[in-house]
Amino acid sequence: MNMKSIYTTGIIIILFLCTNFPALGQDFPPWDAPASANEVKNPVPANKASIENGKAFFMVTCKPCHGEKGLGNGLIKAANLTSIKFTQQSDGSIFWKLHQGRGQMPSFKALPEEQLWNVINFVRSLSEKHETIVRKNAIVQLSINSQSNTKEVTARVLEITRDSQEIPLENIKVSFFAKRYFGNLPVAGDVTHNTNKDGQTTAIVPDSIIGDKDGILTIVASIDDMDYTPAEASELVKWGLVNPENYWTERRSLWKDNDYVPLWLLFSFGGCAIGIWAFIIYVMLQVRKIKVIGDKLNK
Repeated sequence: MNMKSIYTTGIIIILFLCTNFPALGQDFPPWDAPASANEVKNPVPANKASIENGKAFFMVTCKPCHGEKGLGNGLIKAANLTSIKFTQQSDGSIFWKLHQGRGQMPSFKALPEEQLWNVINFVRSLSEKHETIVRKNAIVQLSINSQSNTKEVTARVLEITRDSQEIPLENIKVSFFAKRYFGNLPVAGDVTHNTNKDGQTTAIVPDSIIGDKDGILTIVASIDDMDYTPAEASELVKWGLVNPENYWTERRSLWKDNDYVPLWLLFSFGGCAIGIWAFIIYVMLQVRKIKVIGDKLNK
């Protein structure tokens, strides 16, 4: 490698740093919808059903990039859906962009149009001032059916009126979880549990959930409805698999070479570690090689 090659390599690296890193901090280039798209009106009313359907789609498809609150703080850089620049757009303009797609955002034109309008209604709700939204009070009651052959839990949702009356709430979505170390584990998968006319809904807890050292689980039932304040209830049940005291310190440790650690996991971890160190050493050797060649050429 001669001095010219060294200079060329250095210039390429500098150009890369100067042209790519500043671009990461820049805003997205303008993306204007045609006038015909701006004039399109949203045919779906922004009611509770539409917003909740849009939220369900958003949490699966849009949340990874735009973030749970639409702030653009997901896994990759994305637009802030609550900014003035975004909210000033018409619904028709946003619908057109969902159809077109751009860059890492795919086109959603294959989806039913009503689903896209629902997402737009939900996105609009993200920028509303929540202090102006008055929600009704609700509570959740959780009971364990000890007479059943299955591990059955029943939640009852009640509205608490101003005069302290308790009114059963129908068609309220209830989520059932098992409390974990770092969050909550859904116990019923993606199944939606809606309350009946008595405000009740039931879920079956699987047999495969790990509890504590005594097999105790904390089952949680919660609601997140736009008309009511968030509420939840929990119960302790001995329905989990026994979790040994050494579960995290021995059985789940990558550095423990024992019967509890799969061999493929050990080899994968070791291979990644060796590969990283090999790459670091290779780069260091190449840097040293460049220095040695440069010193010789300067003599």
